[in-house]
Amino acid sequence: MPSKKILFPTLLIALGVGLFYFTRWYREFRQTNFSYSGSNIAKVELATKSDTLRLTMSNGNWFVNDVFIADSIAVTNFIDILQYLSAVAPATLKTTDNLNQLFQTKGIEVRIYSGKRLRREYRIASIAEFNYKLVAINSGSEVPYYLESSVVVDELVEYFSVDPDKWLAGKLFTEPVEAIEEIKVIFPDKEKSYTIKLGENQIALFNSAGDRVPNINLANISNLYYSFDNFRLLYPTNAQVNSAQPENLIASTHLKMLSGKTYHFSFYRITGKGFTNILGEELKYNPNQLLVKLSENRFLVGTYLHFHYLLCPIDVYVNNYE
Repeated sequence: MPSKKILFPTLLIALGVGLFYFTRWYREFRQTNFSYSGSNIAKVELATKSDTLRLTMSNGNWFVNDVFIADSIAVTNFIDILQYLSAVAPATLKTTDNLNQLFQTKGIEVRIYSGKRLRREYRIASIAEFNYKLVAINSGSEVPYYLESSVVVDELVEYFSVDPDKWLAGKLFTEPVEAIEEIKVIFPDKEKSYTIKLGENQIALFNSAGDRVPNINLANISNLYYSFDNFRLLYPTNAQVNSAQPENLIASTHLKMLSGKTYHFSFYRITGKGFTNILGEELKYNPNQLLVKLSENRFLVGTYLHFHYLLCPIDVYVNNYE
């Protein structure tokens, strides 16, 4: 009996000591655990005091802000970084400012989701108060830590960008170019319009009246076909979006894919002041960039150079064109 009386308190003490050290370990683990397995990441949100950017996986593709196609290579590299983030050491704060206030005003909030469940939430900052080294603090923690990632050799903070231009892909649709079955371009001047049908064994050109046109220029059609991939798109400003007026319409495009899906795009001149040509003569529109309208009143900015063949009239695709 006495031994049982001694054993029970001993077990309680051991349990208490174990719980103390486990709690201490878990608190430190929670404060220093910033990484998360890339294969399970479905969404990442990056937010500053004024901007929020979302990278979302949907049907095997990454999207920027749920709508625009993301550069898969850029996102994959970023996911690798998130997977191998590690805390190096507690950060020394060289300021008397409130820590949470400092991260809220100067930092970037990072939220990582698996499905709809929030898995990681922390703030990062690369500021003078920390000698411009990347520092992070976990949600609910009071201790910031210097961060590093084994897959990065340059400035780590540059990968946590809320600038959508960094993440946009050079694509207007998720399918490969090879999935295009039909290209239809409609100009305000209907006589310039055309349709190109791409079959397994032949390519056919049709005019605005629906008549098939002989003697097609396969080289120019090929240039048009491959111009739909690997180009640079940017987010527009509000002033640029205001140029989407009927009088600024250059052309509209309909792309029919092998899957049966059809994409619709409209191209507009970007009007305004301060534009000049190579001779320095003043222009009423941007000679380099144009506005691309997608579905649901979404817009991107592209260049005339890349969309040159798309915006050419039907004559360019006929062999007697000079």
